[in-house]
Amino acid sequence: MTRRPPSFPPRSTPPPRPSAPTSGDLAVIDDDVVDVVDVDATASQIAELSGPADPPRVSDGLADRLAERRRARRRLRLRAVWLVAAAVVLLAGAGYLALGSSVLALHTDAVSVTGANEIVDEADVLAVVEPHEGEPLLRLDTPGLRQELLGLVGVLDVTVQRELPHGLRITIEPRVPVATVRDGGDFVLLDGDGVELARTADRPDGVPLVSVPVGSTDTAAALEAVLDVMSALPSDILDQVADASARTAFEVEFELDSGARVVWGSAEQNALKSEVLTALLPVPAQVYDVSAPLSPITR
Repeated sequence: MTRRPPSFPPRSTPPPRPSAPTSGDLAVIDDDVVDVVDVDATASQIAELSGPADPPRVSDGLADRLAERRRARRRLRLRAVWLVAAAVVLLAGAGYLALGSSVLALHTDAVSVTGANEIVDEADVLAVVEPHEGEPLLRLDTPGLRQELLGLVGVLDVTVQRELPHGLRITIEPRVPVATVRDGGDFVLLDGDGVELARTADRPDGVPLVSVPVGSTDTAAALEAVLDVMSALPSDILDQVADASARTAFEVEFELDSGARVVWGSAEQNALKSEVLTALLPVPAQVYDVSAPLSPITR
């Protein structure tokens, strides 16, 4: 018999690895038999039974802070609304007091008038203002009132200023009378624009009497020339003029209180003629001819 040579003990073949159990299979763990359960299916069934997952919960402290912040924003909005409403009420009240009530109404006895004279009577000015008595001062139409005052005889210009709470300051610039013309049995006082300022039965003092041809084609031009000359004279010379006349617009003459006669000519170069006459008057003469001011004549 042939002997086998000695050899290492034969390798033991590892037992086959059991395949992974599936659902419904049995498994042996430490000699115990257990059911193999499908983990994924079981988790799904548990989720269905337990219902939807609760949302993540915010801590109570943060929720309180958010709620307080919302309340603060609401308070700020309400405060802004109340402030706007209060401002509207205040403005409406102030507007009513200023524009609709008698708190700032015009009182005629609080109206001051300056510049009135014998041509522009203060009583006439106040008579124009009187219909506006009691009207709220801020609603008073001062430009319209100014136009009414300009309609008064003798008013050249006027300014109207409000003086709160109840008054007005009215400043009159009156027209200046420069000549008197005879009209029938009356004397008519005129300014430099030929505006009739007053009519009297007696000749006004201090204003020269003007004589121009009546009913002639030269009447209007002659009168205009005389008035232009009178309004251009310096006040110290005008005060000395007793009367003035003009047959035409190019033949203006006037007589001084001293009896001397001034030949003026046309109503041109009035400023230069006034300067020349002022320089000549200290020289005694019966006639001062300044019709050609660069070549004056005295005699």
